[in-house]
Amino acid sequence: MHSTLFIAGLTLPLALAFPVVPAFKNNFRLPGPQEPRQTNGTTSAETCNISKLAQPTSTLTPPGDDVSLVLIAVGHGTQNYTCATPTATPVAIGAVAQLFNASCAVASDSDRLGQVNEGAAAIGAHFFVDSTTPDFDITGLGNTELKKTESVAAPQAADVPWLKLDAQTEGTTSTVKNIYRLKTSGGVAPANCTGQAPGSVVTVEYQAQYWVYASTAAVDARRRKRDAASL
Repeated sequence: MHSTLFIAGLTLPLALAFPVVPAFKNNFRLPGPQEPRQTNGTTSAETCNISKLAQPTSTLTPPGDDVSLVLIAVGHGTQNYTCATPTATPVAIGAVAQLFNASCAVASDSDRLGQVNEGAAAIGAHFFVDSTTPDFDITGLGNTELKKTESVAAPQAADVPWLKLDAQTEGTTSTVKNIYRLKTSGGVAPANCTGQAPGSVVTVEYQAQYWVYASTAAVDARRRKRDAASL
């Protein structure tokens, strides 16, 4: 589904493309309601065993031996594009999505996107700090800023590509090292900007799995600390 947010002017200032939503961090997001996040701080590793779960087949470089899968989240949101003029080609300006824990759903049926129960609380948010820097703010893991390092076409042309994202030191408070965007559905930009006002933003709904990998050493240290506290 395509929808349009009109912003006057021939150019789209970054602050307008990604307005601040105070419900989370002071980072740039498109306007829209945000669901409450889960507050128990649990991650998938504490509810199901996903440590040996294999990714859907792709040509993306697989995760290294120094990281562990800690969460599979399903993102529901929009891919966002701007139209400078009605004759221009839409330009990507990032995405915004709510994240839901789908680890157990994917572990039990890896061929599906991952079902989220109606009314489930979001465990975090995905947005962009700028047009090239995706951010994931996840309860129990912290905040992670990343850069896209690899991209491959999705199996269906109507779906946005599958990606490998690598964490950046600046802006990151978590031990997350890589996030893979897989099993995408929707989100592809319209072919052109016909009918769009100059400076308008076109939002295209999408869903995706986000496979989150954290430092194995950090995961083991956290587990030892938790086990010691339970003695």
